[in-house]
Amino acid sequence: MAIYTLMSASGSPGVTTTALAVTYAWSGRALLAECAPAGGNVLAGFLGGQTDGIPGGLLDLALGIAHSSNPAVLWEHVVSLDQEAREWLLLPGLKDPRHAPQVDWDAVVDVLRSATTDTIDVVADVGALGRPDTPLRLIAASDVAVLVIRPTLRQINDARPRLEALGRVVGTAVPVALCLIGSGDYSLRQVSQALYGLPVIGMLPWSRRCAEVLSDGRRTRRSVRISSLIRDASALGAAMRDLAERNRPDEQLAAESAMAARRPSGG
Repeated sequence: MAIYTLMSASGSPGVTTTALAVTYAWSGRALLAECAPAGGNVLAGFLGGQTDGIPGGLLDLALGIAHSSNPAVLWEHVVSLDQEAREWLLLPGLKDPRHAPQVDWDAVVDVLRSATTDTIDVVADVGALGRPDTPLRLIAASDVAVLVIRPTLRQINDARPRLEALGRVVGTAVPVALCLIGSGDYSLRQVSQALYGLPVIGMLPWSRRCAEVLSDGRRTRRSVRISSLIRDASALGAAMRDLAERNRPDEQLAAESAMAARRPSGG
């Protein structure tokens, strides 16, 4: 199991919608962690502001960690997005960006990393790169980082200095890849070449209707699963997992295989 981070260069090219779609279409259990310092909006959007009985999320988790070193504290602050199945989970983000300095990212990383040993992957939406409070420690601790970007000149120009700064933090330890949203002025190859040869591992359509279902909680009679956005998000998730697996050291892969072999069948 692994931690994946999704980020944008500037503005909002659809990172939250992408994160929701990827975790919705994930193969296995997935926890969407809203870790953008600017605040989370899944509760207000996808859940339509229905916050009754909803845990406090990232801020309460950060405060809980300060009083307990037990990694299980995470599950006290997680909500299920698929109700009964509990395959699609959410760690709600900050309600007020002014609370961002209270988050100890080292401690949050430790808790999220411990969660990935329990047959669940974590997909963290870290928001826009380049902010003073961007959780670079979380990105550096992830198995794969994906920059979500529109293939336009403005987005590419915004991405270049931010990727340079990110490279100085993570080096080559964390594979960084691109996901393109919608159509634009440049081809996949041109975008990759302009952004230091980073691979494009996903392309998602700019689907306003599906985005409104995921981001704003709009009700629809048509199942969101059959949309092109969800199909492409599933392919993106598979590419993210493949990239993480190819980047893992051989000894880590051997240890995970041994753990899987010892796990009781049907458990």
